[in-house]
Amino acid sequence: MEKVLVLGSINIDFVSFVSRYPHPGETLVSNDFGIFQGGKGANQAIALAKLDVPTLMLGKVGKDVLSDFARSSLQESGVDITGISTSQKSSTGSASIWVNAQGQNSIVIYPGANGEVDEDFIIQHEKFFDDASWLLTQFEVPLKSILLALKLAKKHGLKTVMDPAPVKKINNNDIWGLVDYLLPNEIELKELTHTEDVLKGIHILKSRGVKEIIVKLGKQGAVYENEGKLLSFPAVPVEQVVDTTGAGDCFAAGFLHGMIQWGDIPRAIKIGNLTASYSIQKKGAAISFPKKSEIDWKKLE
Repeated sequence: MEKVLVLGSINIDFVSFVSRYPHPGETLVSNDFGIFQGGKGANQAIALAKLDVPTLMLGKVGKDVLSDFARSSLQESGVDITGISTSQKSSTGSASIWVNAQGQNSIVIYPGANGEVDEDFIIQHEKFFDDASWLLTQFEVPLKSILLALKLAKKHGLKTVMDPAPVKKINNNDIWGLVDYLLPNEIELKELTHTEDVLKGIHILKSRGVKEIIVKLGKQGAVYENEGKLLSFPAVPVEQVVDTTGAGDCFAAGFLHGMIQWGDIPRAIKIGNLTASYSIQKKGAAISFPKKSEIDWKKLE
Protein backbone atom coordinates (compact mmCIF):
# COMPACT_ATOMS: atom_id res chain seq x y z
CA MET A 1 0.00 0.00 0.00
CA GLU A 2 1.12 3.59 -0.66
CA LYS A 3 3.05 5.22 2.21
CA VAL A 4 2.01 8.50 3.87
CA LEU A 5 4.38 11.05 5.41
CA VAL A 6 2.67 13.01 8.16
CA LEU A 7 4.33 16.34 8.94
CA GLY A 8 2.93 17.93 12.05
CA SER A 9 2.62 18.42 15.76
CA ILE A 10 3.18 15.93 18.54
CA ASN A 11 1.47 16.88 21.81
CA ILE A 12 0.37 15.33 25.05
CA ASP A 13 -3.22 16.22 25.93
CA PHE A 14 -4.34 16.96 29.49
CA VAL A 15 -8.11 16.54 29.33
CA SER A 16 -10.70 17.54 31.93
CA PHE A 17 -14.30 16.38 31.49
CA VAL A 18 -16.68 19.00 32.89
CA SER A 19 -20.45 19.51 33.05
CA ARG A 20 -19.96 22.98 31.52
CA TYR A 21 -17.14 25.45 30.85
CA PRO A 22 -16.09 27.58 33.86
CA HIS A 23 -16.74 31.32 33.89
CA PRO A 24 -13.75 33.68 34.28
CA GLY A 25 -12.51 33.47 37.89
CA GLU A 26 -14.60 30.38 38.63
CA THR A 27 -13.25 27.01 39.80
CA LEU A 28 -15.06 23.83 38.73
CA VAL A 29 -14.54 20.23 39.79
CA SER A 30 -14.12 17.96 36.76
CA ASN A 31 -16.01 14.69 36.40
CA ASP A 32 -13.00 12.88 34.98
CA PHE A 33 -9.44 13.53 33.82
CA GLY A 34 -7.10 11.85 31.38
CA ILE A 35 -3.66 12.23 29.82
CA PHE A 36 -3.66 11.22 26.17
CA GLN A 37 -1.50 11.30 23.05
CA GLY A 38 -2.43 14.35 20.97
CA GLY A 39 -1.27 16.90 18.43
CA LYS A 40 -2.96 17.02 15.05
CA GLY A 41 0.03 15.48 13.29
CA ALA A 42 0.42 12.59 15.72
CA ASN A 43 -3.36 12.07 15.82
CA GLN A 44 -3.57 11.74 12.06
CA ALA A 45 -0.53 9.48 11.90
CA ILE A 46 -1.98 7.14 14.53
CA ALA A 47 -5.40 7.13 12.84
CA LEU A 48 -3.77 6.16 9.53
CA ALA A 49 -1.64 3.44 11.08
CA LYS A 50 -4.70 1.97 12.81
CA LEU A 51 -6.29 1.75 9.35
CA ASP A 52 -3.23 -0.30 8.23
CA VAL A 53 -1.82 2.54 6.10
CA PRO A 54 2.04 2.61 6.15
CA THR A 55 2.75 5.89 7.96
CA LEU A 56 5.92 7.80 8.89
CA MET A 57 5.77 10.73 11.33
CA LEU A 58 7.89 13.84 10.80
CA GLY A 59 8.06 16.01 13.91
CA LYS A 60 9.83 16.97 17.13
CA VAL A 61 9.46 16.20 20.81
CA GLY A 62 11.23 17.66 23.84
CA LYS A 63 13.91 16.20 26.06
CA ASP A 64 11.47 15.31 28.85
CA VAL A 65 9.33 12.50 30.24
CA LEU A 66 6.40 13.40 27.95
CA SER A 67 8.51 12.55 24.89
CA ASP A 68 8.72 8.89 25.98
CA PHE A 69 4.92 8.77 26.19
CA ALA A 70 4.62 10.35 22.74
CA ARG A 71 7.13 8.08 21.00
CA SER A 72 5.80 4.89 22.56
CA SER A 73 2.13 5.63 21.79
CA LEU A 74 2.98 6.38 18.14
CA GLN A 75 5.14 3.28 17.82
CA GLU A 76 2.60 1.01 19.51
CA SER A 77 -0.03 2.18 17.01
CA GLY A 78 2.22 1.14 14.13
CA VAL A 79 3.65 4.54 13.13
CA ASP A 80 7.26 4.67 11.89
CA ILE A 81 8.95 7.15 14.27
CA THR A 82 12.37 7.39 12.56
CA GLY A 83 11.39 10.88 11.37
CA ILE A 84 10.98 12.22 14.93
CA SER A 85 13.86 14.15 16.48
CA THR A 86 14.43 15.58 19.97
CA SER A 87 14.70 19.26 20.82
CA GLN A 88 17.50 20.30 23.14
CA LYS A 89 15.75 23.56 24.04
CA SER A 90 11.98 23.09 24.27
CA SER A 91 9.67 20.69 26.05
CA THR A 92 7.24 18.40 24.27
CA GLY A 93 4.13 20.20 23.03
CA SER A 94 1.03 19.97 25.18
CA ALA A 95 -2.65 20.85 25.14
CA SER A 96 -5.08 21.68 27.94
CA ILE A 97 -8.55 20.54 26.95
CA TRP A 98 -11.99 20.95 28.49
CA VAL A 99 -14.74 18.61 27.28
CA ASN A 100 -18.30 19.50 28.28
CA ALA A 101 -21.36 17.29 28.81
CA GLN A 102 -22.27 17.54 25.11
CA GLY A 103 -18.85 16.21 24.07
CA GLN A 104 -17.71 19.58 22.70
CA ASN A 105 -14.21 20.79 23.50
CA SER A 106 -12.19 23.95 24.13
CA ILE A 107 -8.43 23.68 23.68
CA VAL A 108 -5.35 25.72 24.62
CA ILE A 109 -2.11 24.55 22.96
CA TYR A 110 1.50 25.04 24.02
CA PRO A 111 3.59 24.40 20.85
CA GLY A 112 6.88 23.53 22.59
CA ALA A 113 9.19 21.51 20.34
CA ASN A 114 6.65 21.69 17.48
CA GLY A 115 7.77 25.29 16.95
CA GLU A 116 11.25 24.00 16.13
CA VAL A 117 10.10 21.98 13.11
CA ASP A 118 11.91 24.49 10.92
CA GLU A 119 13.14 24.49 7.32
CA ASP A 120 16.46 22.87 8.32
CA PHE A 121 14.48 20.02 9.86
CA ILE A 122 12.58 19.53 6.58
CA ILE A 123 15.81 19.55 4.52
CA GLN A 124 17.43 17.03 6.88
CA HIS A 125 14.48 14.68 6.40
CA GLU A 126 14.08 14.99 2.62
CA LYS A 127 15.19 11.35 2.19
CA PHE A 128 11.84 10.21 3.58
CA PHE A 129 10.03 11.78 0.60
CA ASP A 130 11.70 9.31 -1.77
CA ASP A 131 9.57 6.23 -1.08
CA ALA A 132 6.31 7.92 -0.01
CA SER A 133 3.25 8.63 -2.14
CA TRP A 134 1.38 11.16 0.03
CA LEU A 135 2.16 14.09 2.34
CA LEU A 136 -0.40 14.99 5.01
CA THR A 137 0.12 18.16 7.03
CA GLN A 138 -1.66 20.73 9.25
CA PHE A 139 -1.00 24.19 10.69
CA GLU A 140 0.53 23.28 14.07
CA VAL A 141 4.11 23.62 12.81
CA PRO A 142 5.67 26.75 11.19
CA LEU A 143 4.16 27.75 7.83
CA LYS A 144 7.60 28.18 6.20
CA SER A 145 8.31 24.54 6.95
CA ILE A 146 4.94 23.46 5.58
CA LEU A 147 5.58 25.39 2.35
CA LEU A 148 9.02 23.80 1.92
CA ALA A 149 7.60 20.33 2.63
CA LEU A 150 4.86 20.85 0.03
CA LYS A 151 7.50 21.92 -2.51
CA LEU A 152 9.57 18.81 -1.76
CA ALA A 153 6.45 16.67 -2.02
CA LYS A 154 5.85 17.97 -5.54
CA LYS A 155 9.54 17.53 -6.41
CA HIS A 156 9.31 13.87 -5.39
CA GLY A 157 5.88 13.27 -6.99
CA LEU A 158 3.78 13.01 -3.83
CA LYS A 159 0.11 13.92 -3.63
CA THR A 160 -0.64 16.42 -0.87
CA VAL A 161 -3.40 16.71 1.74
CA MET A 162 -3.71 19.67 4.12
CA ASP A 163 -5.87 20.11 7.20
CA PRO A 164 -5.72 23.92 7.77
CA ALA A 165 -6.04 23.80 11.56
CA PRO A 166 -5.59 25.71 13.70
CA VAL A 167 -6.45 28.25 11.02
CA LYS A 168 -3.85 30.95 10.33
CA LYS A 169 -3.63 34.01 8.12
CA ILE A 170 -1.77 32.98 4.97
CA ASN A 171 0.33 35.77 3.50
CA ASN A 172 2.09 33.58 0.93
CA ASN A 173 -0.49 32.32 -1.57
CA ASP A 174 2.13 30.05 -3.18
CA ILE A 175 1.10 27.42 -0.64
CA TRP A 176 -2.35 26.87 -2.18
CA GLY A 177 -1.16 25.73 -5.60
CA LEU A 178 0.76 22.91 -3.92
CA VAL A 179 -2.31 21.46 -2.16
CA ASP A 180 -4.19 18.65 -3.89
CA TYR A 181 -6.81 18.08 -1.16
CA LEU A 182 -7.77 20.68 1.46
CA LEU A 183 -9.90 19.60 4.45
CA PRO A 184 -11.13 22.71 6.32
CA ASN A 185 -14.07 22.78 8.68
CA GLU A 186 -16.77 25.45 8.26
CA ILE A 187 -15.06 27.93 10.62
CA GLU A 188 -11.66 27.50 8.95
CA LEU A 189 -13.20 27.96 5.51
CA LYS A 190 -14.80 31.21 6.64
CA GLU A 191 -11.52 32.48 8.14
CA LEU A 192 -9.56 31.64 5.00
CA THR A 193 -12.05 33.16 2.54
CA HIS A 194 -13.99 35.78 4.57
CA THR A 195 -17.34 34.43 3.43
CA GLU A 196 -20.00 32.34 5.18
CA ASP A 197 -21.17 30.89 1.85
CA VAL A 198 -19.56 27.44 1.67
CA LEU A 199 -19.76 27.10 -2.11
CA LYS A 200 -18.38 30.61 -2.62
CA GLY A 201 -15.57 29.84 -0.15
CA ILE A 202 -14.67 26.69 -2.06
CA HIS A 203 -14.54 28.64 -5.33
CA ILE A 204 -12.26 31.27 -3.75
CA LEU A 205 -9.78 28.65 -2.56
CA LYS A 206 -9.87 26.88 -5.92
CA SER A 207 -9.11 30.20 -7.62
CA ARG A 208 -5.97 30.37 -5.46
CA GLY A 209 -4.82 27.00 -6.77
CA VAL A 210 -6.19 24.31 -4.44
CA LYS A 211 -7.25 21.28 -6.50
CA GLU A 212 -10.04 19.79 -4.37
CA ILE A 213 -11.75 20.96 -1.17
CA ILE A 214 -13.78 18.86 1.27
CA VAL A 215 -15.49 20.87 4.03
CA LYS A 216 -16.10 19.16 7.39
CA LEU A 217 -19.38 20.16 9.03
CA GLY A 218 -19.23 18.22 12.31
CA LYS A 219 -22.53 16.52 13.09
CA GLN A 220 -23.81 17.56 9.64
CA GLY A 221 -21.12 15.46 7.95
CA ALA A 222 -19.17 16.93 5.03
CA VAL A 223 -19.67 18.62 1.65
CA TYR A 224 -17.73 18.60 -1.60
CA GLU A 225 -18.08 20.68 -4.77
CA ASN A 226 -18.29 18.87 -8.06
CA GLU A 227 -19.02 20.58 -11.39
CA GLY A 228 -20.46 23.65 -9.64
CA LYS A 229 -22.76 21.71 -7.33
CA LEU A 230 -22.39 21.11 -3.60
CA LEU A 231 -22.69 17.42 -2.74
CA SER A 232 -23.60 16.55 0.87
CA PHE A 233 -22.44 13.50 2.80
CA PRO A 234 -24.31 13.13 6.11
CA ALA A 235 -22.54 12.09 9.28
CA VAL A 236 -22.95 8.51 10.45
CA PRO A 237 -25.47 8.47 13.34
CA VAL A 238 -24.19 7.41 16.78
CA GLU A 239 -26.03 6.63 20.01
CA GLN A 240 -24.04 9.07 22.15
CA VAL A 241 -21.36 11.72 21.52
CA VAL A 242 -18.80 11.41 24.33
CA ASP A 243 -15.81 13.48 23.13
CA THR A 244 -15.27 15.16 19.75
CA THR A 245 -11.54 15.79 20.37
CA GLY A 246 -9.62 14.47 17.35
CA ALA A 247 -12.69 13.70 15.25
CA GLY A 248 -11.45 15.92 12.41
CA ASP A 249 -8.09 14.16 12.49
CA CYS A 250 -9.82 10.80 12.33
CA PHE A 251 -11.88 12.04 9.35
CA ALA A 252 -8.68 13.13 7.56
CA ALA A 253 -7.14 9.68 8.03
CA GLY A 254 -10.30 7.92 6.88
CA PHE A 255 -10.52 10.17 3.82
CA LEU A 256 -6.89 9.53 2.90
CA HIS A 257 -7.29 5.78 3.42
CA GLY A 258 -10.24 5.93 1.01
CA MET A 259 -8.25 7.86 -1.58
CA ILE A 260 -5.38 5.36 -1.39
CA GLN A 261 -7.70 2.37 -1.70
CA TRP A 262 -10.19 3.65 -4.29
CA GLY A 263 -9.09 7.05 -5.61
CA ASP A 264 -12.72 8.20 -5.45
CA ILE A 265 -13.50 11.40 -3.51
CA PRO A 266 -17.18 10.70 -2.65
CA ARG A 267 -16.33 7.21 -1.35
CA ALA A 268 -13.33 8.61 0.56
CA ILE A 269 -15.58 11.22 2.25
CA LYS A 270 -17.99 8.47 3.32
CA ILE A 271 -15.06 6.53 4.80
CA GLY A 272 -13.91 9.69 6.60
CA ASN A 273 -17.38 10.15 8.11
CA LEU A 274 -17.59 6.48 9.11
CA THR A 275 -14.15 6.46 10.72
CA ALA A 276 -14.81 9.69 12.64
CA SER A 277 -18.11 8.30 13.98
CA TYR A 278 -16.17 5.78 16.06
CA SER A 279 -13.82 8.37 17.56
CA ILE A 280 -16.57 10.58 19.02
CA GLN A 281 -18.00 7.71 21.06
CA LYS A 282 -14.94 7.39 23.33
CA LYS A 283 -12.84 9.71 25.48
CA GLY A 284 -9.55 11.08 24.19
CA ALA A 285 -8.19 11.68 20.71
CA ALA A 286 -5.80 9.06 19.32
CA ILE A 287 -6.85 6.46 21.90
CA SER A 288 -10.43 6.66 20.55
CA PHE A 289 -9.55 6.00 16.91
CA PRO A 290 -10.77 2.68 15.48
CA LYS A 291 -8.63 -0.09 14.06
CA LYS A 292 -9.54 -1.16 10.52
CA SER A 293 -10.84 -4.48 11.87
CA GLU A 294 -13.19 -2.69 14.32
CA ILE A 295 -15.07 -0.75 11.63
CA ASP A 296 -18.40 -2.01 10.29
CA TRP A 297 -17.67 -1.41 6.61
CA LYS A 298 -21.21 -2.49 5.65
CA LYS A 299 -22.36 0.95 6.80
CA LEU A 300 -20.80 2.39 3.65
CA GLU A 301 -23.35 0.71 1.44
